Amino acid sequence: MRLTVILAVVVLALGLIALIRAQRINQASIERDGLSRFRDAFRGRYAELLLSHVYAYLAERHGAVGPHYIVSPTDNLEREYGLIDLDLEDAVLVIADRAGVRLPRASELDELKEQVRSVDDLLRYLEPFFRPEVVKG
Repeated sequence: MRLTVILAVVVLALGLIALIRAQRINQASIERDGLSRFRDAFRGRYAELLLSHVYAYLAERHGAVGPHYIVSPTDNLEREYGLIDLDLEDAVLVIADRAGVRLPRASELDELKEQVRSVDDLLRYLEPFFRPEVVKG
């Protein structure tokens, strides 16, 4: 009887360990999934450097830690991330600075208010600054 109880406890413990390990593996997969989905949504349209920096900024802005946060191309920047007016200008400047590309001039930042509402708009706006001939070197 004692042997059966010990065997049952060992099997239960091994099952619990296997479950915890499976959850960790699944979480690691989810963490890679958000950035991968974001890149896949725009692959071929924008430079990888631009995609990774915009994703990282928006995930940080939302308080996400790691590349598991889902950022959709249609996300409204004001509603989802609180980016409007000066905050949006700051976001553009921070993203460009972190990536080491030319910062937009004041006259170029004036276009933000009319042109940029969604994540896709933000990428379209930033794309010219991420072209190889514009990157600081």
